[in-house]
Amino acid sequence: MCASSLSFAVAQASNDPAVSASVETPSTPWYSTAWTHVQDTWRQGDIEAYVPFLSHHLPFAYTSQQRAEYNEFPAGFGLGKGRYNKSGNWEGMYAMGFRDSHGDPSYMVGYGWVPTWNIGKSEVKAGVGLTGFLMSRKDYFGGVPFPGVLPVASIGYKNLTAQAAYIPGGQGYGNVLFVWGKWTFK
Repeated sequence: MCASSLSFAVAQASNDPAVSASVETPSTPWYSTAWTHVQDTWRQGDIEAYVPFLSHHLPFAYTSQQRAEYNEFPAGFGLGKGRYNKSGNWEGMYAMGFRDSHGDPSYMVGYGWVPTWNIGKSEVKAGVGLTGFLMSRKDYFGGVPFPGVLPVASIGYKNLTAQAAYIPGGQGYGNVLFVWGKWTFK
């Protein structure tokens, strides 16, 4: 094959969508994709109010005396922005303040991603996902914010959603179900 025929064949192949799609292109770095999701959520998301209402210390990890001493009602408030993306999954950013298990102020900011599904043909949505966050607690690192990632479950109807994160742990620490309500202003 002569050079001009080879040039013609390469030019034709690059115009063919099937061939050009198979040509490897550099992938977008994960942090660029993540930043795009954050920007889209900020721009397109609805305002959300968060009300933490339960910090349930699981009985298998604590004595009844320990459980009686811990605060199980976090009495807090938070604000955020959230949206259902084009795949139908909820994404949101939030900031919350509440009382921790000892009754001391605790603060967190984070981003959640929860794949959701409608239950039957109803407007009830349920899902399971993750939240990544920075948190500040007096009894951890002297209040210096620390990062974390936790599993999150969600069930909602129209603008009202209950979400819960599970904090894993061992005997006498962690093993807490942290639950909050979320109202979406549309």
